[in-house]
Amino acid sequence: MLLLSIVVAMLAALVVVNLVLSAAIIRRLRETEAKLIEMTTPAASGLPLGGAMPEFVSPDGQVSSADLAGGPVLVGFFSAGCRHCPAQAEALADRAEEIGGGGVRVLSFLTAGEGETDDLAPTLRKAGLLVTEGDTSAMMTTFQVQGTPAFLMFGDDGRLLARGHELSEVINPQ
Repeated sequence: MLLLSIVVAMLAALVVVNLVLSAAIIRRLRETEAKLIEMTTPAASGLPLGGAMPEFVSPDGQVSSADLAGGPVLVGFFSAGCRHCPAQAEALADRAEEIGGGGVRVLSFLTAGEGETDDLAPTLRKAGLLVTEGDTSAMMTTFQVQGTPAFLMFGDDGRLLARGHELSEVINPQ
């Protein structure tokens, strides 16, 4: 009986040690996760909300910031090689009537490098004014856009109201 009591006591001690070590490992994993999130979360970039629309003239001279003054404007950025752009271009074309009916003008910039087909152009033309650019997008730089698809919604006063990578982030969902 004494031997059984010793074995039970040793097992109880091992269970307590296991619990303490497990708690320490969980705490360390949470600290590491927080550090990883901090390291991988990009700093806020792009135009700040409430910031003014930058002064610009499109590379083809078709449109400028002065042409867009005085009303709400939705600016979209797309690229021919982007795998998420076709779905967002379709969403924009599908909601073009609704968006335009609300008095919002739509301007899309499409970057299509040499050798890339701009299959998105017909879809984006349904949504509003389309400006096509070459390999590098001067307009993405001007508007401080980091990737495509991207949408910027400017208000009547030319200030940025919303930004996002999906249309639903800048236009109220249906």
